[in-house]
Amino acid sequence: MQVIRTFPTQVEADLARIRLQGAGIPGMVVGVGIGMQGGIGGVQLLVPEDRVEAALKALDDA
Repeated sequence: MQVIRTFPTQVEADLARIRLQGAGIPGMVVGVGIGMQGGIGGVQLLVPEDRVEAALKALDDA
């Protein structure tokens, strides 16, 4: 798995993950902090290494 984006909140990361799911790309959100915030490091969105390009394109097209 590779980090493709970092978001300030879990909600934003989850919305991006859902967008990827709709495009048939699996994703995982990590780094969830207290109270729906990502804390200092933010919340990271990861995808399989062989799907990075497709995932970035799907997010950019949205």
